[in-house]
Amino acid sequence: MKFKNILLYGTVSLVLGFSGCSNFLDVKPLDNIMEDQLFNSVKGFNTAINGVYIELNTPNVYGENLSVGLVDVMAQYYNVTSAGEHNFRYYNTYDYGNSSYKAKTEAIWQKSFSLISNLNAVVEQSEKQKSMLGDTYYGIYRGEALAMRAFLHFDLLRLFGSTYKEDLHTAVMPYVTNTDRKVQPLATNQEMVDYILGDLLAAKTLLEKVDPILTQGVLNVDGVDNNYLTYRQYRMNYFAVCGLLARVYLWRGDRINAHKYALEVIDLGQKSGSEIFPFVIPAAIFNRPGYPDRVFSTEVLFALYNDGRTNVYNKLFNYTLNSSTILTFTGALSSPTGRVKQLYPDENDYRYKEHWKEETVSNTKVLYFSKFANVTDNNGVSNSYRYMMPLMRISEMYLIASETALTLTEGTKYYNKIQVNRGLPEVSFAGVEELSAALQNEYLREFIGEGQSYFYFKRLQRSAIPSPVRPGIDVVKMDKVHYMMPLPDSETSQRN
Repeated sequence: MKFKNILLYGTVSLVLGFSGCSNFLDVKPLDNIMEDQLFNSVKGFNTAINGVYIELNTPNVYGENLSVGLVDVMAQYYNVTSAGEHNFRYYNTYDYGNSSYKAKTEAIWQKSFSLISNLNAVVEQSEKQKSMLGDTYYGIYRGEALAMRAFLHFDLLRLFGSTYKEDLHTAVMPYVTNTDRKVQPLATNQEMVDYILGDLLAAKTLLEKVDPILTQGVLNVDGVDNNYLTYRQYRMNYFAVCGLLARVYLWRGDRINAHKYALEVIDLGQKSGSEIFPFVIPAAIFNRPGYPDRVFSTEVLFALYNDGRTNVYNKLFNYTLNSSTILTFTGALSSPTGRVKQLYPDENDYRYKEHWKEETVSNTKVLYFSKFANVTDNNGVSNSYRYMMPLMRISEMYLIASETALTLTEGTKYYNKIQVNRGLPEVSFAGVEELSAALQNEYLREFIGEGQSYFYFKRLQRSAIPSPVRPGIDVVKMDKVHYMMPLPDSETSQRN
């Protein structure tokens, strides 16, 4: 597949005296000679930023911790306490002082800021090389780097930061915009969000002029000789920037702007007759034996291309795993007291039908999460989604639009758009409270394996989260401290 070859530019030897993009990521940005050599061509810029995309797939960040693993366990999806020595037993108790927890947070922090440093190099060098890059590549690479810098800082803020409104002026973490790697001052919650929005708005201005997704769509096509500008769903494209703006404004409590940017994605991304992100059709899920589109790929605004996705599935979700390793729900698939039926009361739901399966192992039925199970076919249909790890999808924009709507009628309209495109009937609500409860359940159904539900609970400071042990009966009581991951020791030790 051509796109795979693009990303692998970061792992081939460069004519720079060092090999592999992973090595580039280890090179201190202060080595200006090496930087100048890397950034003296469009191909060099492409190699540098693709190196960041590749490294986002590592388990320390979006290859596990910030997608399918840690943050989803923290959202209380999986029963990891009743299986004895489960690999994730420490992480749904928010025991941040535990050595295993501290190792996870350290890994997330270190890897994220390593990638931020390299994005800063792209930002700095793009200005120096503006003439060489030309308007299109300057806008693409600088825009993507600014937006990715904001994306990483925002997820760190959502992990390590406090609640926005209550702790507006509390210093929480640094916002790093240079490559000198000196200890940076801690920014407040308000400053962090302002910096993030500043980068995103600058990226939007750059990308709206040059991003081919606006004129040619996602460009998931093979056989293009110079395909630096194709496969836009796997890049921080214009729509992903607008979607992230909607996320950040909602985090800040600015419902007007959150609504505005969610609707920009919806109205332009699903414009009748020229849809860029159409909702998945049932045939793509159910009429492709061996290669169903379980990730609903046409709806994805931004994703990673992870050719090790099957390894992730085999490590966490495969039905052959033992009870101390597998991440799964309590109860059987059809059990009325199990979590699947609690979360998906209507069996017509596409996600019920395709995201949860049962297999018999040693005469025992094992429930397992199949969203990221391997798919393959002989005609290449699945090429665009076989390795897709979604990080943002258009359904989130409908949920944001529903939550921030001015009237119950309008909010219900956006909610029902998701309902009918998941095989479900339209519903009505007696009041805003009913709609809010439905939105919470929809977040839980829609974003399993995508690392968004814990942040949903944190943003709203939910005092209780549905229990993974006895769903529908018990809840996990939450306090503000459960939503505040302490800064890692490597960061705090520099400030003592």
